[in-house]
Amino acid sequence: MEDDFDALAYYRETVSVMIAGGFFNEDDLETYIADMAFDPEGAPHANAVRDHARAAMETKRKAEAGWPAVTDWDRLARAFDALEAGGILALHNAGMSTSDAHGDAWDLINRDPKGAWRGFAFYHGQDVERAVAGDSLFIGFDAVVEGAEAKRAIGAAIVAALTAEGFAPNWNGDPETRLDVPGITWQKRTDWVRPSGPPAAVGNGLWRRLLG
Repeated sequence: MEDDFDALAYYRETVSVMIAGGFFNEDDLETYIADMAFDPEGAPHANAVRDHARAAMETKRKAEAGWPAVTDWDRLARAFDALEAGGILALHNAGMSTSDAHGDAWDLINRDPKGAWRGFAFYHGQDVERAVAGDSLFIGFDAVVEGAEAKRAIGAAIVAALTAEGFAPNWNGDPETRLDVPGITWQKRTDWVRPSGPPAAVGNGLWRRLLG
């Protein structure tokens, strides 16, 4: 029973954090629950996690209505847009690790014509988790051209873009050190795909066909 309780608590906490992060909507929940159905540890808890997640989503919808018209995340997105306008690919929620983010960034850079990008910036899923918990947001970066000076220039451009949006990023100028954005209030509005309220009784996705 203790093992069951721990597993259920883990899954509930996981979906709660993803929902709070703002990158996890109703379709993502269906996929997550379907994946749980194939996990021997997760399958017994899939229905409970689904119900918990739906309640958390409804709570977030209501909270979003009371948020400022422009949140800290909106300002972060504007800073990232400015970076892209300046030739720096800027990725939100890029995987779950620095390695994931670098892989995603290089994949995208290599698809575009040579010279389209001079570097990239990112934060990944674990960074979102920390920001949701009230910690600083860490932002990593790299340059397309090898060398410390090229990479340092990317870091400086990120600092400038964030500062222009009213943030006070910390960075020691070391091209091998990520910068951090303290004091950010994480309020990212979710891209909901369905209206608020109880789900339809029919056709609710793969998890129904798997779990009954």
